[in-house]
Amino acid sequence: TTKNRKNTTERLELKKYNPILKRVTVHKEIK
Repeated sequence: TTKNRKNTTERLELKKYNPILKRVTVHKEIK
C-alpha cells in the first residue's frame, strides 16, 4: 500500500541537521 511504502522510505532515509555543514543532510540506511 501507499502507506507502507511511505513508512519504508522514512525508515531508510533519515534527515538530520548537520551543524558543520549548517544544513539538513539525508542519511540512507543500508540493511
